[in-house]
Amino acid sequence: MTNEISNKRMGLSHAPIFFSFFTWGFGTGAQNLGRPLFAFAATGNIFLVGILLASNAVPRTFTAPLTGFLSDRFGRKPLVILGPVIRGVSNVGQFTIGLDDYWLFFALELFGQVGVAMWNTSSNVLLSDVTQPQSRARVLAARQMSTRLGFVAGPAVGGVLAAMFGLQSVFLLNGLSKIVIVLVVFFGVKETRPVLLERKTTQTQNRKISFYPFKDRTFSVLAIATAAFAMSNAGIMQTIVPVYAIDVINVDEAAVGFLISFASTVTFLFAYPNGMIADRYGRKYSLVPGLFFLAIASFIFTTGDYYVVLLLAVGIKGLGEAMSLGTTQTYAMDLAPEHSRGAYIGLWSFAQALGATLGPIGMASLYYLISPNTAFICMAAILAISAFLLMVFGRETGGKNKY
Repeated sequence: MTNEISNKRMGLSHAPIFFSFFTWGFGTGAQNLGRPLFAFAATGNIFLVGILLASNAVPRTFTAPLTGFLSDRFGRKPLVILGPVIRGVSNVGQFTIGLDDYWLFFALELFGQVGVAMWNTSSNVLLSDVTQPQSRARVLAARQMSTRLGFVAGPAVGGVLAAMFGLQSVFLLNGLSKIVIVLVVFFGVKETRPVLLERKTTQTQNRKISFYPFKDRTFSVLAIATAAFAMSNAGIMQTIVPVYAIDVINVDEAAVGFLISFASTVTFLFAYPNGMIADRYGRKYSLVPGLFFLAIASFIFTTGDYYVVLLLAVGIKGLGEAMSLGTTQTYAMDLAPEHSRGAYIGLWSFAQALGATLGPIGMASLYYLISPNTAFICMAAILAISAFLLMVFGRETGGKNKY
């Protein structure tokens, strides 16, 4: 009966959901290009770029668990709508400011990240409601493909807009994309909170935020792996690579946009095959190799100051991301009981936000105070260690190797 209900919900709402993921990826991909370039243009200091991106993740560390708690109490859809509204308002503000106004941009980005956390957490809880363990990795892969297709187009379009009309145009593009998401979700997506949970909102477990999921050893090592992945994505790809490409390789914004789009293309191509592997053989068979690929990519950045080296590194990083991002989400959903999905996924999002906080400031500090290669090598070591911990201490939750 549960499967029938979930399949019905999926049939009613999956097209608008996946279109929303594509639109989010399109706008955010453009933002990921414009954000570090704006900060570097305003300050000329890579360390301040890292401070901006690290601080951006700070609101997500408390908003993500709170969103999970609220989604269990009041439903998924209100928060799925509120997140893009907040992000869109911040983007419009960023469009109106001058290129030298770093601190106002900083404040608007902090505000916008509250909306990002709401969207990421509540949309993951919603997908957890409408998926079943035996096919969950493939559904999450389809979600990842939708988002990554947006990431392919977003930086490319954003790079052209930035070159033609200035960096502020990138932020307007992201703001417009969030308006589209609000309309699609409002009219096309139904509430997915389980009926049983609606009748139990007065239970003690849903009345307070708790960190009890970390008592599960598998959840704890998954949180470490998730944080390491987020550190790599925010600290390397979103912070160092765009500035490194312009400052050291001497390419323009359009070439940087192509790098980001190329990585997203690779992620898009391998996301669904990876979902099939994770559903058939298990989550660890996907996530552990994915983390090792990300470590290899970080090391390749150190092998030469050439654009072709960057292309190779971001290509391997795209493969590692295809194997890691969707699987960490699937793993967290597997571990979450129905009565507290919001709590579990909120704390998984907390680990992701923590990594996204530490990554930019840590990697930018190493880049600025020591050397770019030091930052790349340290990130490779962190990723390799997290992969080893998951391989040894994590239990399998899916596929024929489940135990």
